[in-house]
Amino acid sequence: MQSTDSSPSSGDCSRYILQVYVGALSLHYEALSVEASKQTTAEEIVSCIVERLGLPGSNYELAEVADESKERRLSPEEKPVSVMLLWPMHSERDFHRFYLRESQNDVPWLDNYGLDPQILRDFIPFLLQPENREYPDLCQLPDLNESTLLENLRQRFDAGHIYTYVGSILIAVNPFKFHPIYNPKYVRLYQNQKVGPILPPHIFAIADNAYYCMLKEKRNQCVVISGESGSGKTESTNFLLHHLTALSQKGSHGSGVEQTILSAGPVLEAFGNAKTAHNNNSSRFGKFIQVNYRENGLVQGAVVQKYLLEKSRIVSQGPYERNYHVFYYLLSGATEQEREALHLLPADKYNYLNAKNLILENCDEKYEFSRLKQSMEMVGFSPEKQRRLFNVLSAVLLLGNVEFFPKKSTYHHDESVQVRNSDVVSIISELLKVKHDTLLAALTSKRVKASGETLIMQYKLPEAIAARDALAKCLYGALFDWIVLQVNHALLNKDPTVPPHTGHSIGVLDIFGFEDFGPQNSFEQLCINYANEHLQYYFNLHVFKYEQNEYKREGIKWRDIEFMDNSGCLQLFESKPTGLLCILDDLCNFPGATNEALLQKYNTVHRENPFYEKPQKKENAFIIKHYAGKVKYQVAEMREKNLDLMRQDIVSVLKNSSLAFVRELVGADPVAVFRWAILRAFFRGYFAFRTAGIKHRQERADQAVNKVTVKTRFRPHNDLLISHLVTVSAVNLTINRIA
Repeated sequence: MQSTDSSPSSGDCSRYILQVYVGALSLHYEALSVEASKQTTAEEIVSCIVERLGLPGSNYELAEVADESKERRLSPEEKPVSVMLLWPMHSERDFHRFYLRESQNDVPWLDNYGLDPQILRDFIPFLLQPENREYPDLCQLPDLNESTLLENLRQRFDAGHIYTYVGSILIAVNPFKFHPIYNPKYVRLYQNQKVGPILPPHIFAIADNAYYCMLKEKRNQCVVISGESGSGKTESTNFLLHHLTALSQKGSHGSGVEQTILSAGPVLEAFGNAKTAHNNNSSRFGKFIQVNYRENGLVQGAVVQKYLLEKSRIVSQGPYERNYHVFYYLLSGATEQEREALHLLPADKYNYLNAKNLILENCDEKYEFSRLKQSMEMVGFSPEKQRRLFNVLSAVLLLGNVEFFPKKSTYHHDESVQVRNSDVVSIISELLKVKHDTLLAALTSKRVKASGETLIMQYKLPEAIAARDALAKCLYGALFDWIVLQVNHALLNKDPTVPPHTGHSIGVLDIFGFEDFGPQNSFEQLCINYANEHLQYYFNLHVFKYEQNEYKREGIKWRDIEFMDNSGCLQLFESKPTGLLCILDDLCNFPGATNEALLQKYNTVHRENPFYEKPQKKENAFIIKHYAGKVKYQVAEMREKNLDLMRQDIVSVLKNSSLAFVRELVGADPVAVFRWAILRAFFRGYFAFRTAGIKHRQERADQAVNKVTVKTRFRPHNDLLISHLVTVSAVNLTINRIA
């Protein structure tokens, strides 16, 4: 990829060089170079290459190839330069390119669709998976137990087969390398085929089965992905979405949604992924992606929901972990002008960044920052929105540098504190556009109402640090929610000719996997493993309980299969009033409680619970017997992480910011704030228009001879226009009202 004009002022006028491989279409060229801008469409590039090669006809299209195995057809309206700017840097594992090919017709959606003999000949090495040594479906094992199950998975993995069925469930073993089994040929191979013995196990079969069940049964479908951290859940989600969108290639909406998701991916990963002890790019939030389809099977739009963002990572990380990627991207890739405007410091000067893990191996973070900005632009983040967003990120980092020290007082029992470096608070107030004195007061004191009076109580040192950290976590969490809202706005169907969504949808749940970090397990792992316990309970309910009850109702002779029922472990978490989470909430509301008191309460209440254990040696920890094994959790900072301490004083400071972006972040409902902002802008425009009209009429009246004629001529038209605007506003407000 080359740019012929890389100056910041060039903007959209920059020209880029695209290499397009032509393969067998030309005997003289392997690839052609084409100069294009961000606005150049794929149709224009195809037309240019076809003309230069003198190819007959016009039945050609542009395709994007990734990793030598994934390929995607570009719609005629797509912008190849914008797609190219999202590619990661070239390496042995990441390889992207464009190539010209003859247009491939869509395969019709027919119930009797069969396998083409030519397709079978092309896939003989993949289709021939012998059953004499391993079984593609574990239900076929003559003796099904844990030992034979694991041995069968190992044999298939050694033979290069990473997928295995268990009935309608797919087991995927992460090979930590790319397999060439995901290109459009495999999409067509598994199209409209039942999950069964005809074709080898594949994730495309699961996606295809969900898609055609949705069309035939007229019901919404859902695919749940579960596994340990680093098992490849996010990559599996990408393959599912790739196939689900490829099945809807008859219209332009499929590729548009796929391209938007491709653009949104780097944004969500930068703000929601981080390095952990087990994974350099671990998702620290869960997401549910719902792809909406019209009744004819074409993609109409999509929605992203997020769950359990790990906000505590903002203020503290483990020994071998890092904060979220976006902080390091910003510090590495910001220009000198941006560094000055954002008051950025070197990475090792921030207390919120782990100084021992500032560099991530095999990652060019300066390039990732430019890729992030390009992705944000394609999702709909204007340069002004990006600037405000980076202002908040800089403020979050600087909050960690705010230091406190005890006040000098004549009273020996006075433990109040004051800020040591008020200049840092001044920079933060400038970035957030809040008053310096009010922010300073909110960080060191709180207002308490008692007997109808308002008292100002000074923070002690631990309380001030907790309030400061809670402000940083609140700001980042609100910023992430706002980003998800913007992504969903970009994924909405904006075609005015298409009616509102009346079809069905397919949901894909990608949530972080079961985690055990040894001595570093804390509140975050407790929440993550609790969520995975619920997923395991869901599997048990549908795979064992419901199936066996169905057999009994049908009178089938059946011996119940024993399985580990984890409902008792869920009761340990969520029962009231003695569940772990309920006790934790109670002690967070108790003023004098400590983490040691929390552990003591756990040990007292649950000492007889079979899913709860005390460590053999005395330590501030407890053990829970999960479905995946025993996990020891440290109680240190568990109350603090559960309690954000976001007091109303700090919220009021942010809500009084002169920057509308900050006020929007801390609003109770970002959608409501967004709509009220539109309404407020309308009335501001209305009064400005009315004032200008009055002024204009007055000026004309002074110049005219007959004032009555002037008023008769101009006033009715203005009043009529104002009346029409108010009527339209009332209609829109009724339609967009939040219930």
